[in-house]
Amino acid sequence: MEIYVILFLRILHIVAGILWAGAAIVYYTHVKPAVQLIGPAGPIFMQAYIGRRKYPLFMQVTSILCAVAGVIMFWFSSGGLSASWLLSGPGIGFTIGSVAGLLSFFLGAFFIGPRAGRLGRLGQAITEAGGPPSAEQSAQMHRLEGEVARFESIEFVLLLIALVTMATARYWYF
Repeated sequence: MEIYVILFLRILHIVAGILWAGAAIVYYTHVKPAVQLIGPAGPIFMQAYIGRRKYPLFMQVTSILCAVAGVIMFWFSSGGLSASWLLSGPGIGFTIGSVAGLLSFFLGAFFIGPRAGRLGRLGQAITEAGGPPSAEQSAQMHRLEGEVARFESIEFVLLLIALVTMATARYWYF
């Protein structure tokens, strides 16, 4: 493959990965805990953060760019999934990082995103109704928040694994 294409894919993968993983880690370690601390203003902030600032769109675009560029580079770097490369130190490291990154991507796309969307629509319906949530709405909100929190914890760990293994894989010699 042309060196300029590989260089472009590498830069795209790294920049998109930094933006995606960085945003997810900052959200998990700073934004979410702060929202929980501010009480009643939390949902208002989250509506602005998610709705007006387009956080979900940002996460979708950066994660897709990172994953697509990574898969293409992995295919070419591995020589079309050559067993000798896959079983080498760097091959093992990049494979672990790739699997962790792809699992994180799919977790966000198929588990976190849809639940967060339902949570947002539920919050908007409660706001538009102008009163406190019904018992059913409160139960549904509590269930969705719990599910999202569990999946975000898993995603956080997977992103850390992907970051560490991909940053160090080229030095894995055993």
